[in-house]
Amino acid sequence: MGRVFKLRNVKFSAVSSGIKKEGLDLGLVYFQEPVSFLALYTTNRVKAAHIHYMKRLEEKKVRALLVNSGCANAATGKEGVKDLEKLAKIIGEQMSVSPDDVLFASTGVIGKRLPVDKIIRSFPELLKRSNSSGVEDFAKAIMTTDSYHKISTGSFKGEKNYVLIGVAKGAGMINPKFGTMLCFLFTDFPARKDKIRKAFKTAIRESFEKITVDAETSTNDTVVLFFPEGDVDQKGYEGFVRTLNSVTKELALLIVRDGEGATKVIHIKVKGARTKKEAEEVARRIARSNLVKTAFFGSDPNWGRIIAAVGDTNVRVAPHKIEIIIQGERIVSGGEEVIFDEATLKKRLETRNIDVEINLNEGKGCFDIYTTDLTYEYIKINASYRT
Repeated sequence: MGRVFKLRNVKFSAVSSGIKKEGLDLGLVYFQEPVSFLALYTTNRVKAAHIHYMKRLEEKKVRALLVNSGCANAATGKEGVKDLEKLAKIIGEQMSVSPDDVLFASTGVIGKRLPVDKIIRSFPELLKRSNSSGVEDFAKAIMTTDSYHKISTGSFKGEKNYVLIGVAKGAGMINPKFGTMLCFLFTDFPARKDKIRKAFKTAIRESFEKITVDAETSTNDTVVLFFPEGDVDQKGYEGFVRTLNSVTKELALLIVRDGEGATKVIHIKVKGARTKKEAEEVARRIARSNLVKTAFFGSDPNWGRIIAAVGDTNVRVAPHKIEIIIQGERIVSGGEEVIFDEATLKKRLETRNIDVEINLNEGKGCFDIYTTDLTYEYIKINASYRT
């Protein structure tokens, strides 16, 4: 994780409110000055209540973000949004801010409404604990099946020194085509939405959109960047973009490495496609293949599962042109097996990080994605998720 920087006007806190059976489950971010935000949400057509609520406030400046774990507040209809409206009014009064100054995010079990009374009872203590050093507790409070909290920070220079802090959670239901489970980015770099929107979207596309754990797209996935509204410090803009890309990529890799039950991270690179879009379709199909993922769990260089996944797409491929390289060793050329030492390669697959390269030899399109193996532990975790 490295050094964790602090933001002078941003305070964090967390408490155990009783939403979960044990542990921190409610986190607060308090902005001492109003901030603007950019957000991206799940592509799942069933969206959590906080997303519907947040979309109404996208043109406003805000003063607080309240995040809970243990309850997704998704598939809760209009009542789920009304619960947030009630919370915003009460919390706003306690913080002396407008209800529209408060944003929410949730993660946990789908179909359950928020325990509003528990949150209201816990809020005074949450507010009391707010401090600039509380980001680690906040990161822990938004975890569900995560085995560790996820923070990445960086600094850069312009007219003055700036900081960017990123906090994320996620281990299962990871198949983002826009962002990830939950990710919050905070910076003191002044900007205007129209000036940084493209950089924000690009950073997300090159990080969170290139990971998958189980090909399941969550109802709650949300990425938010908070920043002070103002003229862009042009001297610091390149540093901002570079740091934003670095932080989001590190958080994305932390998520895939923490994939539920995962023992391996598999980096799949598809090249030689006619277009980048076709390369992406092939890469995603391989990355979500249960047969490919279980083969790598068993350290089995079963390339037949990979080439079968390649053919199971809408992309026109020429099987006799396909090449496959695993851990740097070419094992398929011209669509057929190349003689290799299976015992040696199997041994080289008994490691944490696996590299797989597929060349379609049709053009210059390429795309890469990170996925995990599929293990007994994944089944165990998700078979008993609610109990």
